[in-house]
Amino acid sequence: MIGADAATNPAGTRLGWYGKIPAAGDFVHRGVPRELIAWWDKWAQHGLSALKQMPLDAQREFTAAPLWNFAIPAGPGAGAVQLGTVAPSRDRVGRLYPLWAVWSVPLAAYESSVLDGAGPYYREASTALLSAVRHGSGAEQLDRALNHAAIALRPGPPQPPPSSAGQDILDILNSGPGQTRPLVRSGPEGWPDLPACFNPGSHTSYWWTSQVDGAALQTYLHGGALNATLFARLFVASGRARF
Repeated sequence: MIGADAATNPAGTRLGWYGKIPAAGDFVHRGVPRELIAWWDKWAQHGLSALKQMPLDAQREFTAAPLWNFAIPAGPGAGAVQLGTVAPSRDRVGRLYPLWAVWSVPLAAYESSVLDGAGPYYREASTALLSAVRHGSGAEQLDRALNHAAIALRPGPPQPPPSSAGQDILDILNSGPGQTRPLVRSGPEGWPDLPACFNPGSHTSYWWTSQVDGAALQTYLHGGALNATLFARLFVASGRARF
């Protein structure tokens, strides 16, 4: 039952998951409202339709694509802020379809501090999806792992910056003469400046590869609604090469 076993709290936030896994013969989901399922499915159907028009290699590239973490504001149409991970997947008979783990919260209830120290959540969610997609974990095992991951995603005080002085794309985007103080690096691995840059009411979504399976770090900003171009950018190697 949708929502019956979601990880929730009084603020109306919830963590659920939806998509296909090799251990099941069709769609599986827990804790995701029907309207959000429809929102994600629309993007997936457009992306997969475009994928079928590409050379056969594109479908093989989809299955080998990395997992992507995301932070999606309420602006692109879902009506909620969404933080989570998406993995390329398939069902038991080989039909391609993504698998999402998504923590959603109404815009009015979103607290910016939730991204501070969100690294453990993204890491655990990615590990759970990876186990289902590549190691055959079933729906119940996936659900337990993701409910545990949700515990790590709670609003809290900003964390001190890590000792690493590594650079990423937002170092460039946020540098300039108008900057009066350095940004605190306290967000997820791969995009530590995200808490300072993410606007929950905007139309710009943030995407970066999960590195739980050793994938190289890639980052991407997408403006507007999720579309087939974004799908190819994330899941087709030749699509990533064009950006």
